Amino acid sequence: MSEVMKFFDDLQREVLLSVATLAPARLIKYNSSTKRADIQPLFFTANKDGGIYKQSPIYNVPVLNHCQADCENGAPLVFYIPAQRSLAELSGTKPIDPDSHDLMSSNDAVIVGAYDG
Repeated sequence: MSEVMKFFDDLQREVLLSVATLAPARLIKYNSSTKRADIQPLFFTANKDGGIYKQSPIYNVPVLNHCQADCENGAPLVFYIPAQRSLAELSGTKPIDPDSHDLMSSNDAVIVGAYDG
């Protein structure tokens, strides 16, 4: 493989690994009155030097309606998805102008399910 092809293969892998998609997390705490949870992501992540480390917890994550009962009953494993843009201004169903530099951030994660397996 040429050096140019290796560069583009490495770049493609780095880009794909940086896109936030569905990920597993341990449920740390669930607040049934606010319907929000604190979670610990389970995927390790790596820095540019190849060092592997645990991700920081994500706090105050909204829990979708269909999995609130599972979280209330102490589901140990949940799945979350970061929103495409910032959810900070979300209020009801009115359109919002999200923060344009906050893309696919775990700080805008939403719990979409619980896993009992």
